[in-house]
Amino acid sequence: MTRAPLAALALAMLPSISRAQPAPPGAERVQDRMELRQDRREIADDWRDLAWAEQLLARFDAARARRDLPALAAVEDDAVRVLDRELHEARAEAMRSAGEVGRAGRELREERREARTGPGGDDRRDLRDDRRDLRDDRRDLRDDRRDLARVRSIRGTLGSLRGRTDRRALDRKRGLLAELVQLARAELREDRGERREDRRELREDRREDREDLRR
Repeated sequence: MTRAPLAALALAMLPSISRAQPAPPGAERVQDRMELRQDRREIADDWRDLAWAEQLLARFDAARARRDLPALAAVEDDAVRVLDRELHEARAEAMRSAGEVGRAGRELREERREARTGPGGDDRRDLRDDRRDLRDDRRDLRDDRRDLARVRSIRGTLGSLRGRTDRRALDRKRGLLAELVQLARAELREDRGERREDRRELREDRREDREDLRR
């Protein structure tokens, strides 16, 4: 349920550029701040997704209590549209995360080759940062693939139940909408955790910049 603006593409290009020439002072902090802005946008989108999911569930419960079949059908149609959108976004997110894992792996291999020629303090720090980036990117890829599988499963099951109004089918549909709410809440928690992590990285980069100035 996350989204990537053009700034994320620009960030992905920064490491390859830095191999060709030394990174300017504070470059890591610039990247960290851009990531924090991206985190804020994603959290805002997460709140929107959660509100939508909770609203769908509330509408479903109200329509079922009234035995309002047209209202139930309208909720079902809206849920399918939301899930189709989320499925498209989840696929794009998983593809982008796979690309980031590939880039992070290449950057780590380059750093290791450079470190073997004469490791210094900066080389060790770069290696540490690249290992951390690769670990984080792999975790994101696992999360994105898990979310894609869950959204695909919810969408497929709901599609197989469309139009059915027997008690068993309605119970199953409600369970799917409740699962969609849980998925949106989990996404919000994950993005909040990523924002905390990016803030920590910004603090670390600021501290390292100060140490470099004192040398």
